[in-house]
Amino acid sequence: MTCSSLLSYAPQIQSSPVGKLILEFDWSSTPLGPIEQWPQSLKTVVSIMLANPSQSCLFWGPDHILIYNNAWRRIISGSKHPHFMGKPGRIAFHEIWDTFSVHCQNVYRGKHVGRVDDLLFFDSQPSGELPLNVPSNQDDTIDKLESYFTWSYLPIQAEDGKVGGILNNCMETTEKVLSERRMSTVRIFAELTASIRTTVEFWQAVADSLALNEHDFPYFLCYSATNTVHSDFNSDSAETSNVSCDTRSEYSSSGSSIASVHNSCGVQPGHPAAPSQVEFNSMTTLESNQSWPFSKACFGRTSIRAKNPHPMGFQARGWGDEPGDAILIPIHGTDDMLVGLVLFGLNTRRPYDADYASFHQTLSRNLSSCYVATQAFERELQRTEELQALDRAKTVFFQNVSHELRTPLTLIRGPCEDALKDGDKLDKTSRARFKLIFRASGRLLRLVNSLMLFSSAEAKRLQVVYRPVRLGPVTADLASLFRSAIEKAGITYTVDCGRSDDEREVFVDLSMWEKIIFNLLSNAIKYTAEGFIKLSLRFHSSEVELRVGDSGCGIPEDQKELVLQRFHRVEYAEGRSHEGTGIGLALTSELVKLHGGRIKVESSLGKGSSFIISLPRGYSHLPAKDVSHISDPASYKTASAALAEDGGGPGNLHRDRERNDSELDRAAGYGSYAEAIVEEANGWLGEDSETATVAQVIIAVPDGRAALDYIRNQVRPDLIVTDVMMPGLTGTDLIQQLATDPDPDIHNIPIILLTARSGSESNPELKYESIYQGQIDYLLKPFSSDELVRRVRTRIYTVRQKLELERQVQQRTAELNYAQHRYRRMTELAPVAIFETDDTDRNLITFANERYFSLTGLPKSLPLRFDEIIESIEAQYRPAAKQVWSEILTGKPAQFEFQLLNGRQALAEMISLSSGSILGTLTDQTDQRLFASQQLDAERQKTDEAVNRRRLQEAFIDIVSHELRNPISAILQSADLLSGSISRLNSIYHELFVSFTNKTEADSATPQKLFEEIRSELEDVSHAVASVELCARHQTIIASDILVVSRLDSNLLSINPTTFHLMHVLQNTLAMFLVQVETQSITFKLDPGPSITTETRIIADSTRLCQILVNLISNSCRALESWDGQRQISIQMSLLHSRPFEIPGHILQVTDPAVEASRIWVSFHISDTGPGVPVEDQARLFTRFNGVQAVNANATRRPSSLEGTGLGLYLCRKLAELQGGAIKFIGAPGQGAAFLFFIEARLAENAPTMVSPHFPRPSRRISSKRYLVTDPSSKANISSQDHEFMKKRPEELEKNNSESAINQKLLRRQVEKAGFTAHVTNNGLEALQYLEAAHQDNNSGSEVYPSLILMDLEMPILDGLEATARIRTWEMEGILPGKLFIYAITGNARQGQIDTALAVGMDDVYIKPYSIADIIRRIDLDCQSL
Repeated sequence: MTCSSLLSYAPQIQSSPVGKLILEFDWSSTPLGPIEQWPQSLKTVVSIMLANPSQSCLFWGPDHILIYNNAWRRIISGSKHPHFMGKPGRIAFHEIWDTFSVHCQNVYRGKHVGRVDDLLFFDSQPSGELPLNVPSNQDDTIDKLESYFTWSYLPIQAEDGKVGGILNNCMETTEKVLSERRMSTVRIFAELTASIRTTVEFWQAVADSLALNEHDFPYFLCYSATNTVHSDFNSDSAETSNVSCDTRSEYSSSGSSIASVHNSCGVQPGHPAAPSQVEFNSMTTLESNQSWPFSKACFGRTSIRAKNPHPMGFQARGWGDEPGDAILIPIHGTDDMLVGLVLFGLNTRRPYDADYASFHQTLSRNLSSCYVATQAFERELQRTEELQALDRAKTVFFQNVSHELRTPLTLIRGPCEDALKDGDKLDKTSRARFKLIFRASGRLLRLVNSLMLFSSAEAKRLQVVYRPVRLGPVTADLASLFRSAIEKAGITYTVDCGRSDDEREVFVDLSMWEKIIFNLLSNAIKYTAEGFIKLSLRFHSSEVELRVGDSGCGIPEDQKELVLQRFHRVEYAEGRSHEGTGIGLALTSELVKLHGGRIKVESSLGKGSSFIISLPRGYSHLPAKDVSHISDPASYKTASAALAEDGGGPGNLHRDRERNDSELDRAAGYGSYAEAIVEEANGWLGEDSETATVAQVIIAVPDGRAALDYIRNQVRPDLIVTDVMMPGLTGTDLIQQLATDPDPDIHNIPIILLTARSGSESNPELKYESIYQGQIDYLLKPFSSDELVRRVRTRIYTVRQKLELERQVQQRTAELNYAQHRYRRMTELAPVAIFETDDTDRNLITFANERYFSLTGLPKSLPLRFDEIIESIEAQYRPAAKQVWSEILTGKPAQFEFQLLNGRQALAEMISLSSGSILGTLTDQTDQRLFASQQLDAERQKTDEAVNRRRLQEAFIDIVSHELRNPISAILQSADLLSGSISRLNSIYHELFVSFTNKTEADSATPQKLFEEIRSELEDVSHAVASVELCARHQTIIASDILVVSRLDSNLLSINPTTFHLMHVLQNTLAMFLVQVETQSITFKLDPGPSITTETRIIADSTRLCQILVNLISNSCRALESWDGQRQISIQMSLLHSRPFEIPGHILQVTDPAVEASRIWVSFHISDTGPGVPVEDQARLFTRFNGVQAVNANATRRPSSLEGTGLGLYLCRKLAELQGGAIKFIGAPGQGAAFLFFIEARLAENAPTMVSPHFPRPSRRISSKRYLVTDPSSKANISSQDHEFMKKRPEELEKNNSESAINQKLLRRQVEKAGFTAHVTNNGLEALQYLEAAHQDNNSGSEVYPSLILMDLEMPILDGLEATARIRTWEMEGILPGKLFIYAITGNARQGQIDTALAVGMDDVYIKPYSIADIIRRIDLDCQSL
């Protein structure tokens, strides 16, 4: 095995980097020697190793020479390839030589050696013994590279039976081991942080998880961040908070201190490389007085690798190496807030590659997400504690305030009640004011009482007495107090508490039960606009159930459990009023609990709610000290009087609605001036308000929803005065709806917001100032009317001034915007690209529409320099573009056409504007030019097709005309010849009669002479008759072909099977060609095959079969007529029981079994020895008008007697297919043409042939023998010895005829009979050669120079037109003497062809069939003029 033969079976392995290295390596310089000298065992194992796709290497010989494969070269990051190829093991593996040599010895002793994830330390650089300059990464220069391998050593037996080498199949598992170790750190961190609750525990978990991975984290530091704002900030921002140190935010001056947590590893806090506190700010990233780039990492928001500034003094961890570089990773919390920073020391035995960086990024994301979760949980705990403290503070506050409020309320209600009793002394206005004060104070008193009751119930300080009460009748009486108000509101009210005489008792505190009934029904009335309210009481064996249901607005699913909590109110609940403190249902829940019961809420949003209270029967569940078994009828007193006194009863519901409706009616009559909306559910504003003197119209609406509808659907107001607390839609919600309204005019309406809250912390509505564009004023309750009027007056005046200024600005802006919009829109809709330059720098394009970029292909980036545009133009157009641009800079308009690099054609038109800029357009002409080009191509194609069709039609007409005229001409000439022969035979007959009558001795020689003339005339008659027969047959073939094509096109051709003798039809067909083959010296070779005899009969269409045979034999005859080689036509026949070849797409028809048994296929193989058919023409042989010429037709063919119409082979294919057969060409170029065809037929019974014994004109050239050889002497070659010359007076005639031999002989015989001397040539070239030779030999008399020429226009080699042109040229140049008369004889009768013949110098043109007498007369006339 040579060097080149190693792995010759696998060229792809030979061409691999290691394969090429092994083949090209100088092994002679190693102990192994050249590859040719290697032992076969070494070559075999090397081939196996190189074909192995896994990492594999070989140690051979006592020196352990290293050879490895293509996969092994990437081991240890490729640090050992290619310089360790062929090196001894002590050099290649010098790092592990001590253990490596021991492993090799064990292998030689027959032991198995292998390891899994074996830790090995290799040099990251090649050995110093190698004079190679291997580049290295200076940032990751590592002496010993941490690597892991799974390997096994296999001994290789040499030819001597000993271990010749060791095969090492190994796989580097470094990435797997490192990935598992690092993912373990991430998993441990996730486990440790799963249960932490505070950030202190978070940092401890970080330290604990990292400390376990001492190799990847030889040291680390953890810092927590706190942002502090300096005292030079303004008062609004002078506060301390944990914020993100984000460089995207702009800080005026701020300082951030980062204090390290107590958890660190590998370095003690206080070490120069581990500062306990680091200060920096966001205005600079300079690391002054900083050991690490803390500022750059935090404010750069990215991880940074930094060198260790103080590597001394670190604890020995990991590999025990001197500490190396570190990675600083900032940690961000919510809102990208900087919360800390971790500093990780890097593994000193591994490079900081993409996997190492990805591990740090994963750990960083986990740290950030875990810190965010921990911080959120910590804040939630803190918030819960704050809410609990606030709840206790509120309770204490309400307790104190409630007591303090009762005294002033008592003093207010007493005088008001006295004044109302003296109603006759008060006027209408004063009485209305006192009623308002009395109702408002009553509501406030109820609120105070509810707060006191709720506080006492929660503190378990209520004095409760549970007595037996007939709960059914009592509940029915309490519920009846609300009937009048509910029914007046149009709501169906149902109370079902059982019979009035129900004696069943339940232990309850009656006053508390009244509160429960009152709160539940009041809540139902408040949130039920229509439908029903139903109260029912049901007794069960162990408990009693009270259910209050309604068809109101319902409660959202997520708030059903919250409605029973104190101070909770359902947002956006549509009620009759917005009053309430949110403690009614909470108080009800507490009272139910005091009774040992439970309350449940069932609700469906938009369908209503139901409150279900269940109280246990009996008293064992109640405190014994509060239970009284004595019923107190005096305490059974309804609260109707109390409710009526303070105006807060259910009857007040109807009165409030009537009052609001009357106020709306009165406010609606002020006209449509500048309008203002005033909504104040507590009755502050109305028709009698003093603000009416400030505003022309005041529109009052009941709630926020009505206000929003009015603003959107009516005239926009100038000012809105609204309360914060409103039913349906609160004041703050109204502002939010206005801020997001699609009408921009609504966004600027000024608003005066009435609120009882004070301080920024208790005003959540202040947040809407940032989203609402209009001015918002806050008016705190209580307020005076003067203050309200002053605010309204100021705002309306400001609004009027602002509206006027805005109107002017909007008018001007609208005009500019309209003009600009119109211009922009015009450019966008323009079908052309539009661009405009800068006013001052006109080489800078500052505006371009979308069409400009799509046309030029330039990036959508403005401005664009003129040079950039020039670069997008094809190079040949750039000089013209620069010239035009220089002209336009002078102020002249210009335009030019060019082509862009993307292939688009454009027309540029540019003008200078008065502003100094240049406005230009680019019109895309690509499609226009492409369309024009396509149109031109289409027109050209149509023209070419029309010309081609016309040419084909003319060619067909010419062919048919020529093919018809040739035989007709021959027939007419034969007729003339027969006529002359008959006349001469009559004359001879007369002379013989006279001679025999006279019987004189002197005339004894006369009969002999006359008999010779008779023999000559009879020969002429025989030739003439043969010519007539051949021409008639040829015309019959042409007529039959044309008729068959016509019938095929009309689908009228049918097949008529008859029974006939196969040999009889074939012999009759061949008999048609007897004269032609005898004239052309063609030999027929017929091979009927052993299965065909003279008695063989078949059932088929004999006429169509004969037509196929005639066409094929005619083609062969035409090909052989002008062929100078052997002339033979072979015909082989056979009867087959299967098709000779398959027909594509033909489906065999299933016939009757009897018919199937007699079915056969008649096969014919017809070939000739002619020139054959060119390969490029074989594909179109069987198409119409194929125009196929023989191979080298111009060089080897002689004049053809009868040309074809171009339909013969097409008809053969069609006729064969109609008879269930097919035809194909099987010849080769230069070896003759050969056709194989077959038809489907049925075999009939044999019978004797009926062929006539008088077979017409038998020829020696037709034989039924298979291997008949034609006589070479029969070739129809015309040589110089064959030329005959006859003289007539001084005139001489040359006949150059490219027609058939028949026409040629007839014409020659006719002119010779007319007394001319005729010489015949076969083409124009022979005619020129004869003329030249005759002129040179004219003096010697061996050749006679002719007086005139009869020439056909269509001849091979050199046609009549070209020959005439050369003759006339030679006459002008003196090469030929004088001027010859040249007459054209042609079958083409078109006037254009006649004109062409006359134009080249012919004297006259005679169209076939012609009259020889006319030609003789013209010759005599021309000769007389000489």
